[in-house]
Amino acid sequence: MKIFEQALKFGIVGVVNTLLTLIIIWTMTNWGGCSEVIANFTGYVAGLISSFIFNKLWTFKSTVGWRKSAVRFFLVWAICYVIQLLVLVSLHRYLPDNPPLYAFFSPLLKIIKIEPAFFSQMLAMVVFTLFNFIINKLYTFKA
Repeated sequence: MKIFEQALKFGIVGVVNTLLTLIIIWTMTNWGGCSEVIANFTGYVAGLISSFIFNKLWTFKSTVGWRKSAVRFFLVWAICYVIQLLVLVSLHRYLPDNPPLYAFFSPLLKIIKIEPAFFSQMLAMVVFTLFNFIINKLYTFKA
C-alpha cells in the first residue's frame, strides 16, 4: 500500500508541477517568442525546487539529510531531463508533424487547440515523470 500512496502523492505534486511547467512553456513560446528548448528548460526549473521540497517532506517522508537528498534529487532530475529532452528532440526531428498517438487523440486535441509540437512536449513529460518517480523512490529519498 505504501508504494500506491507514494505514487498518488507523487502524482499530485507532479500535476501541480506539470501545470506550472506547461504554463511557462506555453507562455514563453507563444508570448515570449522563446525557442522550445529554452522554454522547456525554464519550465522544468520552475517546478524543480517545489517538487524537491514536497516530495521529500510529503511524498516520501524522507529522513535522508537535506544536502544529500538535494544533491541526489538534482542529479536524478538532470538525468531525467536529458532523457525527456532527447525524446522531445527526436519527436520533433523524426516525427515533426505527427508524433506518436497524436492521430489517435487528434479529434480531442484539435478541439482544445493542442498542436503536434505541444503534444510532443506532453509525451516527453510522461517519460520524464516515469523515470523520475522510479529513480527518486529507489535512490534519492531512500535512507
